[in-house]
Parts: sequence; structure tokens; C-alpha cells
Amino acid sequence: MLVTDLFNQNQLSPHLSKQALFDLGVARQQDVPSRELAAYVPVDRNPLDLIAATESQMLPDLLALRHQRMGVSPFTFFRGTAELMEHDLAEQSHSGIQVIISGDAHVNNYGFYASPERKLLFGLNDFDEARIGNWEDDLKRLLVSTYLAGQSNGFSERDLLPILTNVTRTYRYGVKYANALTLPERFYFSYEIHDMMATIDRISDDQPHKISTILEKILKKSPQKNSEQVIAKLTTADEEGRRYFIEQAPRAKRVPQAIKDQLIRGYHRYLKNTREDVRIYLTNFTVDDVIRYAVGVGSFGTHCYLMLLSGNDGSHLVLQIKEALPLRASLTSLSSDRDLRLAQERSAGRRIVTAQKTLQSASDPFLGASHFGHRSYYFRQFRDMKESIDVAKLDLESFGIYTATCAFLLAIAHFQSPTAPMIAGYLHHQKPVDDTLADWAVQYAGQVNRDYQIFINY
Repeated sequence: MLVTDLFNQNQLSPHLSKQALFDLGVARQQDVPSRELAAYVPVDRNPLDLIAATESQMLPDLLALRHQRMGVSPFTFFRGTAELMEHDLAEQSHSGIQVIISGDAHVNNYGFYASPERKLLFGLNDFDEARIGNWEDDLKRLLVSTYLAGQSNGFSERDLLPILTNVTRTYRYGVKYANALTLPERFYFSYEIHDMMATIDRISDDQPHKISTILEKILKKSPQKNSEQVIAKLTTADEEGRRYFIEQAPRAKRVPQAIKDQLIRGYHRYLKNTREDVRIYLTNFTVDDVIRYAVGVGSFGTHCYLMLLSGNDGSHLVLQIKEALPLRASLTSLSSDRDLRLAQERSAGRRIVTAQKTLQSASDPFLGASHFGHRSYYFRQFRDMKESIDVAKLDLESFGIYTATCAFLLAIAHFQSPTAPMIAGYLHHQKPVDDTLADWAVQYAGQVNRDYQIFINY
């Protein structure tokens, strides 16, 4: 399949009844039994070659700091090298059941975000690798990240195996739950922070958990995370009172005027393509400043910027302009075909925006795509009530609750695709897959640890 076909939404239009799709999933289980799906196939490749292909698209002056962040632990290395697992999953058995997947559903890619009604929701929050793919690819990445993050927390394999088993069990429960919902119920489903707290109360047997304390803090702190807080932290004012970003190279670095002009032109192209109500709202604002601002681990090194806008009433808005790279596993194959590479780059922002709006129960109203300078980007509001749970601070029981919550919401997200009832058919009466996928995750985590050693010793 061509790389440009990886987000061909015609694959998700089966025009079959829910029961017919379920039956197809049952039949698929006969063709590819779950024991085959969970059989680990060893891989043979040089991780440094694949990392180099990804980093060839990144900013050279940020790579040393990127490597420093990736080198902290096998888990941070795993977060920064999605291309390795994308490549390796292609070598494994597949269910052949295609849905819109996150592509990078590791435990740190879940978090809290604001709905347009200012409710605090929890769910997937990173979609740079989103595509149409096999549902189990997301689940396997979640499982491996659970094991590696747990290792970083000092939990033993004996501690983690029951948690891994419960992640898949909870995913299966989420699939069964979502399959029983009507289409409107699926479409409007949301998981608000109070829902999460109520779930924990139901399963905690009145025992206090560290995660409950963390959620209480998030509930109090998140409303303070807005553009005005960003303004206070990241900007200063000149003698005339006009605000501009503070340079803190290499993470926050001023851009040449030519790049700034290019970004502003890209902003105006974004305005033409965004929702009409958002476009009208943004006519109240003017662009004051732009700065290059590196974020995250996996995205660190890409072309990312912050744009400061001032309203006619003195209020502010900070937009993040984030580069949308082609899918990482495709970078090597694209490098020799310039026309195909440019086509994939131009569509990457639209792919990410479409996936986010599909997989999240509510999305940032400012989310939109643009392209300029032969690169694709997407715009979103920066740090608007965004919070996350630091998994490194969770005790064992809280860690298990958190990862199970991620698994449940992954199933709900997958069920926004019309083909998802096939997953329900495939997993019907398949309890053994809970243990076999846990074993697969442990074996693949061993591969990650070997790759990590090659990386830090290079």
C-alpha cells in the first residue's frame, strides 16, 4: 500500500450492519487466532538507521538535547522512537481489522484537556502517528509502555505481569461496553475528571490511593493553565507595553524575519480553513510575536513554534504551531521519491487533525491544519487547561488503575470507527489473549532495552 493511502478513509466504510461486522470479526479470529496475534516475531534491524531516518527531518541544533532526553531510561527512549515499533509491528501477525488508531498510545500520551464547555476531560492527547491501522498495534504499544514505565518506577516483572494482563482485560471490557452503545451514545461519550474519580472510588474499597490525591490537585490547578499564565511565564514587555517571547536557546529561540513572515502567512492560510466561528473570533486578535519552542520527547527536534496574539481588549491567546511529519516508518521509503514525500508532508497536518477530532470526545476549537515552506503543520491552543498524570509518581496500585483507565478509553476511541464491531467479534470469548499479549509485551520490552543499550553506547 502506498504511504499516501495510509489515511484513506474509504477503508472505514464497510456499509454492513453491526451484527454482520461482528460476525466478520468472529471469522477473522478463525483466520488469525489470538494466539498467533500474540506470538512474538523477533526483529532484525539496526535501530540507529531508523532513528537517523527520522532525525534527518529534524533541526540539527536540537538533536543533542533530544538525545539527552531520550537517554534517561528505556521508557524515555521508547517514547522518542515510535519509528522502531512502527517498523517492528509490520513484522508481527495482524488481525487485519482496520480502525483509526493513535499510532502512539503509550501511557504518557494520555492526559486532561478542556472541552469547549470548559469541562476537564481525560483521554488520548497525542496524534502525530495517527493513521488507519490494526487495532492491536495501539494496544501493544500501550502494553509495552506500561511495562517500561513500571520498570522505571522500580516495579518488578512479578508486579507488572498482572497489570499487563489487566490492561488487555480492561480493553476487552471497553470493547464489549462500546459495542453495546448506540451510535449517538458512542459519538457523545466523554470521560470527565469526575467520572474518573468516581471509577476509582468504585474499585478502591475505600482505600486511599496516590492517584486520588493527584486528581484532586489537577482539578484545582488546571483552570489556571491558560494563555494568560503562559504570557506571565514565557513573555516580557517592551517600553511601549508590547509583549514578546523570552529567548531561552536552544529550547526557545527567536526566528529570522523571513521565517516569521512565513509563519504569519501560514496562520492566514489556517484561518481560511478553520471553523467559521473561530475565524470570526480570531479577527479580534493581531499577531505580536513568534518564537521557535521545542516540546516533548518524541516531538523534540521538529519545527514547533508559539504564536502570541493580542486581543483588542488587551487579552491574549497563545497558539502552538506544530510540525506534522509524515508517519515515521515511512520516512526512509519516502526519501527517494521527492514528489511522494511532498504529498505526504502536505497531508500530514490534515491526517493528525482528523484523527484527533475522531478519537477525542471533544477537541480544541482552535485545532486546524496548514502548510507552508514545504512542511505541514497543525495549530492548537497552547496549554489550555492541559494536565497529565506523572506516572513516575504513582504507587503500584495507582499505576494499575491508571493503565487500566487508559486501556478502557483506548477501546472507546477505537469504536469511533465504523469497522470497530469487528474487534468485538474477534475478541469474543478470548480471555487467554490477556496473558498471551502480556507475554508479547515483555518480550518486546526486551528488544527496546537492547535498542536502548545500542543507542546510549553509540
